[in-house]
Amino acid sequence: MVLKFTKSLPAIVLALFLLISTSKLVAADIDADYLGSGPGRFNSFVVSDIDEDGNVEIVIGNYEGHINIIELIGGEYVVEWRSESLGTRLWGLEVADVDSDGTNEIIAGNGEGEVFVFDAKTHELEWKSHRLTRDAHGLAVGDVDMDGENELLVGTGYKTDTPWGTLYIFNGKNFTLEDRIERLGSRIRGIAVHDIDQDGNIEIIFGTGHALGETPGEGYVHVYQFDGEEYVREWKSPDLNGDPQGLLVEDVDGDNNPEIVVGNGYRYHPGYLNIFRYSGGMGVGTPEIYEKVFESDDIGPKAYGLDAADIDGDGIVEIVVGNQPGYIWVFDGSTREVEWKSDLLGSDILGIRLYDIDRDGTVEIIAAQGGYQGKSDFTSAYTTPHIFIIDGKTYAIEERIGEPDYLAWSFQIAIISLVIVLLVLLNIFVKKKKVQKAVVEKPKEVVSSSES
Repeated sequence: MVLKFTKSLPAIVLALFLLISTSKLVAADIDADYLGSGPGRFNSFVVSDIDEDGNVEIVIGNYEGHINIIELIGGEYVVEWRSESLGTRLWGLEVADVDSDGTNEIIAGNGEGEVFVFDAKTHELEWKSHRLTRDAHGLAVGDVDMDGENELLVGTGYKTDTPWGTLYIFNGKNFTLEDRIERLGSRIRGIAVHDIDQDGNIEIIFGTGHALGETPGEGYVHVYQFDGEEYVREWKSPDLNGDPQGLLVEDVDGDNNPEIVVGNGYRYHPGYLNIFRYSGGMGVGTPEIYEKVFESDDIGPKAYGLDAADIDGDGIVEIVVGNQPGYIWVFDGSTREVEWKSDLLGSDILGIRLYDIDRDGTVEIIAAQGGYQGKSDFTSAYTTPHIFIIDGKTYAIEERIGEPDYLAWSFQIAIISLVIVLLVLLNIFVKKKKVQKAVVEKPKEVVSSSES
């Protein structure tokens, strides 16, 4: 019995090692390679129960072209699914029931200008577009022509594509191209669908950037509306001096009127939080129908990570902004005062989502951070990626997904080492027993030979 056990020692050690190394892939094991470079950039970042299984998912795009889904199960962040590479710069991402079939779709756009639609439950590919203008990074879903069916909006335009940036409008069921708005500059990434002027008609609100952000004409907000025949521009903001790539529409001050909230800035230039409100006249832009109610002080380049919600439970909406240097800013939506600025967390916090991810009654700040390969200047060089989970009341970091868990690794190594030592000692013990048995049996063999 002991001898058989001894012969099985290598197999036992191997089995224990495989058991530990292939155990459920949790947050401690979701490393930088899994997250990829530039995860969640330009808000290619969704936090929700996308497949309605009762668990919240974090969905991110990255430079390498993967859709990564991390699911929170039983208090652990677990890998759910990773797509094959869909082309580089997969920084367009949205989740919505675009075809109104009762199931969400994951919509993703890459740097080559291709759009993919996956079933959020089965992860099966439902549709892939032909190649559009580069950088299909602006995605939104809504009934923008008010015909009772959703449209899929795709904003495009690489930074040197000015003036060829295009907003494509596809039918949400059969994905035929219904219309397009052309010659808009470039980098159409922030898009919202909302009745911003509360006239009963849906508007498309989006931002555009121009050239490299280093000359006048660096960024504008546009408002378009379908007039029954075509999409016409209702308003264009003044030059914001920086790409407005973070954009949302929300009643942030609690006055029952929605505001256009914009985070902008580019490269070496300042970044700002801007808020516009429909005024019906006496405003700014062309025509002058929107009032600029707030512009922050400089909060650093590329203030693109953007979301708004009541994160501390005080009944007032907060506006949360992430920027390229690596800080998170929290503004009171009513007073516009700065409530909090984080410590330096790592460069390129260009994806922000606010959600009670652990369902403990407190909204968390979920921040996607990390630069990407291919940039050599200090504004976008590669940095180790993370997903930060931050308590909205205390601002304590609850989880740092992507950070190596050295304590867990050390514990696993210690356990393996202990098992190996014990098995080696047992092996030595068994060998000694065999030697002792051989010594005892040897005289009997001698006597037996002499008698013969």
